[in-house]
Amino acid sequence: MKELDDDALQELLNGGLLPDDETLSDNDQANLQAYQSLFTALNTEPAEGLPMSFAANVRRAIQEQAARKSDMRFNILALLLFLVGLAVAYGMLALISPESGDMFLTAVVGYKWVLLTMVAGFVAFLFIDQRLAKRSY
Repeated sequence: MKELDDDALQELLNGGLLPDDETLSDNDQANLQAYQSLFTALNTEPAEGLPMSFAANVRRAIQEQAARKSDMRFNILALLLFLVGLAVAYGMLALISPESGDMFLTAVVGYKWVLLTMVAGFVAFLFIDQRLAKRSY
């Protein structure tokens, strides 16, 4: 007895009758029942469909996630540029005159809280600006 392929199983389901000269093996019978239950499940409509704005919601969520990632990179880049600027300034002053480099380092350490507050305020300003810009969309 030959094994039934997908096309033969589909013909049996569409015709609803078994061929006269063939009897189905246990494996073919199980496959036929599996196909029948699959097509029955596929023919039923879902109880609740997706909302009409599903694709727009998914697209908006993906864009917001990408924008958030981009905004975070920008904030970190701004912070790193500030730190690199301080390091370059100290390095140039130390090359020109070691006393000037030491004075600059002492001034930075003396005003560390003022500098940290300025940097935190700048990053907070960027963060708030980006949030408000997103709301206006």
